[in-house]
Amino acid sequence: MTTSQYDDPNDADASSSRKYHDKELFVTGHSGTTILEILLLCLVIPVGLVLYHKLHGRYGYGDTNYFRRRHVKIEAGSTVGRLQWWWAMKGRKIILEFVTLVMPMLIVQTSLLPYIIGPLGLLAGMLTLALSIPSGANHDKQQQQQEQQQLDHRQIEEKKNHHRHRPAFLSIHRACVYLLTTIAILAVDFPIFPRRYCKTEVSGYGWMDLGAASFIIIAGWTSALSTSPTNTSRATTTNIGRLARKAIMKCGPLLLIGLIRLATNKGLEYQEHVSEYGVHWNFFFTLCLVEGSAVVWKGLKAQFSRTTTRQLPLDFMLAMFIMVPYQIFLSYYGGQEFIEDGSRRCNAESYGNIIPAWVISKHSFLCNIFVANREGILGVLGYMSLCLFSEAIARRCLLPIHVSFDHSDERTLLSNHQQYRLSFTSVSLWIVHLILTAGLNIPTSRRSTNASFILWALSHNVSLLSLIYTVTARTTTTENEMNQAHPLLEAINRYGLAVFLSSNILTGLINLTFDTLHTPDGRAVIILTVYLMLVCGFAILLDAERNEDVDKPSKAG
Repeated sequence: MTTSQYDDPNDADASSSRKYHDKELFVTGHSGTTILEILLLCLVIPVGLVLYHKLHGRYGYGDTNYFRRRHVKIEAGSTVGRLQWWWAMKGRKIILEFVTLVMPMLIVQTSLLPYIIGPLGLLAGMLTLALSIPSGANHDKQQQQQEQQQLDHRQIEEKKNHHRHRPAFLSIHRACVYLLTTIAILAVDFPIFPRRYCKTEVSGYGWMDLGAASFIIIAGWTSALSTSPTNTSRATTTNIGRLARKAIMKCGPLLLIGLIRLATNKGLEYQEHVSEYGVHWNFFFTLCLVEGSAVVWKGLKAQFSRTTTRQLPLDFMLAMFIMVPYQIFLSYYGGQEFIEDGSRRCNAESYGNIIPAWVISKHSFLCNIFVANREGILGVLGYMSLCLFSEAIARRCLLPIHVSFDHSDERTLLSNHQQYRLSFTSVSLWIVHLILTAGLNIPTSRRSTNASFILWALSHNVSLLSLIYTVTARTTTTENEMNQAHPLLEAINRYGLAVFLSSNILTGLINLTFDTLHTPDGRAVIILTVYLMLVCGFAILLDAERNEDVDKPSKAG
């Protein structure tokens, strides 16, 4: 057996290189799992919501008289006082959310549960527990009225500006996607995380493949709602200069974050999955380009809406215009092979028959950048079409029918007709995905972000959203209750980017502190649980500070 540079235990540099090499191998070369198992894992969200609402309904909301009964005086302007009051109002809900939603999301992403049978058993146990809890009044009418009075002014503002807010069930979906991704980005570095859940190397269905795609889908959904016909708060500009400035303001922070991540990854020699986005690319660069393009497209659509094209499905048309040629390139012009097997260096020997000789000779730097990051750069086309398809789906399935400001107990929810649209869209997407994979033999490839991958990501997320809507529509009675029943998810949803960045920072720190490759399962679960507590606590802290003028106790109390 030959000796490599990694085999000298007395050499610190060699030991560091060996650790880097081992971690890189640990997260690469995987072929994924099945669609069924991934759907099964996501069922912890709707089932967890059922359990949460049964416990929530049985044992109480939050105690608004907590301080009054204990004669605790709080200085209205103090940070500690605001946090104490906020915790008394929402603490019980947060604990319930963490136990019934967050922890099951963690458990299903570990090898603690046997294949298929384990998640099924967990879901059956959670559902059985939920069904065994008798329904009952959880608080008297007087306390209910006190809670309503405390939140009256927030409700009025929310109703007046309802068009600015996404539906509660969509917020739940968004927050849960953040949580699932937050768990996966750290858990993948531990042996307790099943390797079949890792990102796929070439093609297949990986649990972690859905993370970036789900972020883009959610961005498309929220974009469609923010520019809906009922949203007249902000007119979309059609001036080219203003559109350019708005696009720069939108994607500038994402570009900065991407550059910082690139610098830290290279500087700290953090393990990288090169086949994910390329040598230098990362998801923040992709999100930057997709978001910037979306801003420009909104302005162009506003211009088109003044003409006879108003009723045309412009989002769908542009998505097809991008996706169809891209898939033809992948399937018939060597694009898929180029992405999977191409060299990371631009030279005539490798690409002489694809790239013109003058490009290779006169623009070698740009050519090298392109081939080194081909997954990320070409993947932008797939993600742009995914965002546009998502907007088209949102306009068809998620737009509210009416908004009423007359009575506080009225809510804007999807009608039964729109619920059927969600279900019909989900089934239709799965059928199209089946046609692409089984009929046209287009394998699902996260690496190339091809048509099959886009259809799978859409099918999965629309199906999950439909289940979440079904649960929330049957476990709440008012729109305010839907929005106020999930303080932890609400906080994560509101500060999603900050939460995601904090989870990335903590992931890096934990990897630098612990030898994750050789961490026992029990210790890994403890580390992951504490990590989730810190991430959730950060979101709660941000939300508590924001609500200083909403949940502030009166001076008379």
